[in-house]
Amino acid sequence: PVKTPLTPAVQLHTATEEDHQAFLKLNLNYRSFTGMLNYLACQTRPDLAAAVSILSKFNQRPGMSHWREVVHCWKYLKGTLNLGLLLRPEPDKLIDRINFFTDATWAEDHESRISRSGSLAFWKSCPILWNSKKQRNITMSSTESEMSALSDGEQENLWLSFLIEEFWKIKLPPTLFHIDNKGLLEKLKFFGSNSKTKHLDIKIKNLREKFKNKDIDVKLIPSTDMIADSLTKAAPYSSIKNLQEKCLSVVSSTTKEGC
Repeated sequence: PVKTPLTPAVQLHTATEEDHQAFLKLNLNYRSFTGMLNYLACQTRPDLAAAVSILSKFNQRPGMSHWREVVHCWKYLKGTLNLGLLLRPEPDKLIDRINFFTDATWAEDHESRISRSGSLAFWKSCPILWNSKKQRNITMSSTESEMSALSDGEQENLWLSFLIEEFWKIKLPPTLFHIDNKGLLEKLKFFGSNSKTKHLDIKIKNLREKFKNKDIDVKLIPSTDMIADSLTKAAPYSSIKNLQEKCLSVVSSTTKEGC
């Protein structure tokens, strides 16, 4: 068994012709293996989200280097079969705000230099939404990449809040977004457009307006408390463990607390 879905800090690149041909000799359907992992990642295993997103990039033309990481992910899954999504609402909070964690790497992909965002939302202490995805554009700084993650999270929050309010017939308090980039928080509070930040103007002003009008709250937290960190990369065990402790629970045929 291994402790992480991917080898920590692994960098996967486009397969060479030799690497691709070596995989073809195995006569395996790479896409079916990543597809099964994707089903789990979408349903009950947020700890697999980043691994699945990264591995699925190579569905069209996999190589042996990619296949070894798929096997690594299945080994991790075999060693954590007793983990399931923890859904245990806090009974004393009839109406609770959504807590949204957003994070991003910067230029994480050495081939494209596109950053990766990760987000995780809780309501009544239960994980209800998570994702790991490549950003749409190259960003010029870590603050900009985290701004993109926060902006995408804010858009997802609109849909999520609508669903909760529609189904539960309640009015939610402003969502609390957790970030770990001090520069981003300063830009939300004191942003002024200049030649270096002009391309961020619309995105940051939209966030500033929501922040100023109290439609959202933003809280700066230590990087060690950023649960979404493991959704942005091939994370180390410490990051994976942090997410496991907040989102997953040991389950068995007699356990009623998780699913």
